[in-house]
Amino acid sequence: MPQAAVEVKVITVEASPTVMYADKVGEVKGSQEVDIRSMVSGILLKKHFDDGTMVTKGQLLYSVDPREFLAQVANAEAQVASAEANLSRSRQDVERYRPLLADEAIARQVYDNAVAAARQAEAQVTASRAALDQTRLGVEYAQIRAPLTGRIGAVQIFPGDLVTAGQTLLGTISSDDPAWVYFQISETEMLAFTKRHGSADPPADDPARIVKLMLSDGSDYPLTGLINFGDRALDPTTGTLKIRAEFPNPEHRLIPGMFVRVRATTGQPVNALVVPDRAVQEQLGKYFLTVVGAEDKAELRPVTLGPRFGNRQVINSGIESGARVVVEGLQKARPGSPLKVVAVSLEDFDRPAAPNAESATPAAAAH
Repeated sequence: MPQAAVEVKVITVEASPTVMYADKVGEVKGSQEVDIRSMVSGILLKKHFDDGTMVTKGQLLYSVDPREFLAQVANAEAQVASAEANLSRSRQDVERYRPLLADEAIARQVYDNAVAAARQAEAQVTASRAALDQTRLGVEYAQIRAPLTGRIGAVQIFPGDLVTAGQTLLGTISSDDPAWVYFQISETEMLAFTKRHGSADPPADDPARIVKLMLSDGSDYPLTGLINFGDRALDPTTGTLKIRAEFPNPEHRLIPGMFVRVRATTGQPVNALVVPDRAVQEQLGKYFLTVVGAEDKAELRPVTLGPRFGNRQVINSGIESGARVVVEGLQKARPGSPLKVVAVSLEDFDRPAAPNAESATPAAAAH
């Protein structure tokens, strides 16, 4: 009785220009994150925004009770008025004494004292006006405004609570356009990059600086990013180097704290035969592929492997262009078994697993 054909999924391997890449787990952060604190102490009167909404630079966020500062302004204004009156009187004395001094009707000492008093009055006016400006700052600081445009988090204090200048955290604003994504590369990858590009930073349009993102639901982020920072030193606990990429985020899809998968180019395009890494079988330290041979029967071919990138594997030798490689159904496709071939593409097996918080550790990112 003839053996029943085993259904398998197969790709046809063709040599083509291939760009090597590495997938890394990354974490999204805002390009600016600012903690909001008051410059003055007082009772919080009102909150002027909804938690978690976008705020614009200069928008009023909180109001602190300004009555104490308004009283200080009134007192400072009175001090300015008093100083200005004293200055006016001193100047009048100088003008009155000047002709008398010319006629020697008064002593020189009397005139000099009047001039010194006028200068002292001028200084007092300057000091009192500066004090007035400072008290007006208190009134201004009682209206707490957004220092930048971004998304504000949940309120940390409520109307009626006491705000302490420079200490009480009122909230945090994150500017996520552009967004920054941090990931790590291993020491080996860093040395390979340096060998290819030297110690100089590659230009902005170099493919080595351009990266792509995959979101946690498996979808591709539509905009590419640019590597704009590499840390000064390796982390001695993990042996990895921190890298940062900047991504445009006009629709605010990238949220600080989100885990993503970063795909970075690791070299120039090369002509290569590529299969999904799941197609490679290992036996006693040797590597094999199951291919569709004559009469659509399974054949086991020994192969030598090249670089692996993402979940793709370069094959250096053992198969030729046009070979049909089994990528699914390997357990049943024993050598000599008749096969029922279902053609698929390499891209069907190219998408890596979605990133998640559990795998997003520096040690995991280094592999």
